[in-house]
Amino acid sequence: MRRLWSDQRGQASAEFMGMVLWLLLAAVFTWQLMLAAWTANQATNATRTASRVAARAGGDPEKAARNAISRPLRGGFHDFREDGETTTVRLSIPIILPGITADGFSITREATLPS
Repeated sequence: MRRLWSDQRGQASAEFMGMVLWLLLAAVFTWQLMLAAWTANQATNATRTASRVAARAGGDPEKAARNAISRPLRGGFHDFREDGETTTVRLSIPIILPGITADGFSITREATLPS
């Protein structure tokens, strides 16, 4: 009987099951950070493209900014402002967990075409 108490069979399985939740939470957190970085990259690209179009005569910078954003993020295109050759784009960051909405999670980028 004493031998059964000191036996280590199944210990690794028990420890793994205890860590599964933490591993899943780390994966979700990392994925959300990557979505935020991708959104920031797309917003920067959109503002640069829009400022280039704004510098040319006859272009539509808002349309250029929309088209510069990847299709999955176009639904989060909230705000576009233009002041001469300076453009500002605001995109919302997609939330990975279903049912959670966060209007405050957005990224705003500004770009000016240098003279």
